[in-house]
Amino acid sequence: PDHSDDYFLLASQITFYYMPEQDTYVQELSSTFAKMTVFSSKSCTLQMVCRNQHGYYLNSINIKKPLITDLALHYGKKFVSIHDKISKNLNKKEGKGIVLLHGVPGSGKTHYIRYLIHEVEEKTLIYVPPDMAKEISSPEFLPFLMQYQDSILIIEDAENIIKDRNECLIPSQAVANLLNLSDGLLGDAMHQQIIATFNCDLTTIDPALLRKGRLIANYEFNKLDLESSKILSDKLGFGTEKITEPMTLAEIYNQREID
Repeated sequence: PDHSDDYFLLASQITFYYMPEQDTYVQELSSTFAKMTVFSSKSCTLQMVCRNQHGYYLNSINIKKPLITDLALHYGKKFVSIHDKISKNLNKKEGKGIVLLHGVPGSGKTHYIRYLIHEVEEKTLIYVPPDMAKEISSPEFLPFLMQYQDSILIIEDAENIIKDRNECLIPSQAVANLLNLSDGLLGDAMHQQIIATFNCDLTTIDPALLRKGRLIANYEFNKLDLESSKILSDKLGFGTEKITEPMTLAEIYNQREID
């Protein structure tokens, strides 16, 4: 071959030269190529929260949009309406509220967020990495966030800052801050929305986060059923022979690594 296996040539027009006896094969090949589409790689910018001796600051990171051409295929038909609701609310000017995404590890929460943030327009996307989540309880954090009104706060692995305050020996100020940001007086002034992901059981989080008017959406990601797992695996080019039980997105996407 002229190039390594990971080398791709993109073309807008293909011409076939062939012998008459190859006509049937070329027609089939032409039909296959006609169904193919080249998707351009898109990226958007997240502003990641960092801290040094001078205080908090934001550092830009680029996130590529995952190739999800069919949400129902990746997350089930019921999720499509949930996504539409989330996307519509996050694109509201001066919106507020919180989105809770939870479920087993590998079920596609982060994969979905990568997709979702490309659906949001004209808002600053502020990413709080897991090791910085506890900073939300810091007295200096809210004044820092006040610089970024009408933005979206993305908090991954938020288990430790959303636990039920009644079950904690020392109630976390982080929960109170999240409540205030999502639907309190501070939320009315700053119009910041929150996306929080976690792996713990929904019953362990503070019930105030689930109140009507504050909650935009609450969705539990699970393994795809057997039939959906087979369809997605086949679409991704892995085939269906090794799909014998429900699988997470991570298991489906990384079948070669599992082998």
